[in-house]
Amino acid sequence: MSKKSKLFGTAGIRGRFGTKVTAGLVIQVSQAVAQIYSSEGILVGHDARTSSEALSQFATASLSLAGAKVHKIGLCTFPVIANLTLSTKHTVAIYITASHNPPTDNGIKVLRNGREFTLQEQDQIEESIFKSGKSLDRINHEEWNKIIPQFGVLDANNQYFKRITQKIKMDGSGRRVILDCANGPMAELAPLILTHYGFSPTTINSHIDGSFPGRLAEPSPENLTTLIDLCKKERVLGVAFDGDGDRLAIIDELGQFVELSRINALLATYAIEEEGPGKVIVSIDSSTTIDKTVEKIGGEVIRTNLGELHTKGKELLEANEKVVFAAEPWKPIFPKWGFWIDGLYSLIKILKVITSAQTTVSEIIKAIPLHIAKRTAYMVDQERAEVIFDECKAKLKVSLENERKRELTIDGLRYDMDDSTWVLIRKSGTEPKIRIYYEAPTEERFEWIENIVKDLEKIIKD
Repeated sequence: MSKKSKLFGTAGIRGRFGTKVTAGLVIQVSQAVAQIYSSEGILVGHDARTSSEALSQFATASLSLAGAKVHKIGLCTFPVIANLTLSTKHTVAIYITASHNPPTDNGIKVLRNGREFTLQEQDQIEESIFKSGKSLDRINHEEWNKIIPQFGVLDANNQYFKRITQKIKMDGSGRRVILDCANGPMAELAPLILTHYGFSPTTINSHIDGSFPGRLAEPSPENLTTLIDLCKKERVLGVAFDGDGDRLAIIDELGQFVELSRINALLATYAIEEEGPGKVIVSIDSSTTIDKTVEKIGGEVIRTNLGELHTKGKELLEANEKVVFAAEPWKPIFPKWGFWIDGLYSLIKILKVITSAQTTVSEIIKAIPLHIAKRTAYMVDQERAEVIFDECKAKLKVSLENERKRELTIDGLRYDMDDSTWVLIRKSGTEPKIRIYYEAPTEERFEWIENIVKDLEKIIKD
């Protein structure tokens, strides 16, 4: 097989609607899924983007015409559709979303048995598409008598609601929480669950609108200024989701954005305390804060490529290893709940701890080491991305040649210094961007590594 390009990035297929992500692409992916998983029920759902409902209709129709058993959900969050793939009635799902990308983009996530597709499963879909050599709008038709009536799933949110509220019990006692739902489908679910638990949620950006009028879908500090100001003024915990509800950001009661790896370190701690020591899988861009926190209580941190948590997790679980937690920044996974990224379940875990202990996030987070961190991304010309990336890697190697360090090359280039200062440069798997992440335990060391990064910026912007 000779591939012209790779469809799947670090989080499904994602890109500009009408250019990379088209109806034809949705048809080809859907029909490949129908062919490979012909004996399994297939769910179809979508986020709130302006193009998502129409693209999901192409997925539904092409699956059905290929003879698949189609179960239509409609608008839903990513955790909701992932939860439904645990059922034997429908073990595979196609979800139309571009997650935290701008409203101009869209994409496709494919799931099976409570997790996103592994690399091998993605390759199988790509092989089927490229091997066929068919145009992207060619639709396979089964015989008329093999077309199966489509099923509607009318209680998808309710199934998730029942499962989470049966698993976790607590009393919010009227405690206030401000929810920023990113104008996405989490607005239909998160306030209901928090109200059930006895919290008093206030919502912003909670009317569903796929153009994201309130803020961009990525829950980064620069996009959460309204939420941060409210939390600071009201002295209330704030929570922000992304466009499809898998990502989670926390603003503490002092109005401070809680650094992403500290949240994951906190959640990993809860998982180990609940289940006992085990392995914690994190992505290449995760902080050493997690290592320090987890190793103190008997856990073991394993790093893997961005977008490969599911592949690595499946590999370890099949080897009978105990995996208690997995995460990328913003993206927590509790394997015992389900091997998908779930911002809402993670929020409920945090709320359970602070209500039980009658404390606050700003207090419990003090136990997690605080490093100074920065995450940057630079748009680059797609055709020059590889050249720019190589030049940056070469410059970084020279800049750090006199440092005692550990090198990781599994996904980009990362250097970990002896004092926990680290820097990572990598190409985005979903956008034409070069990403540079860096962190240090002191102001002095942060300024030092930031000056090195500024030299890399000159190469990128040249």
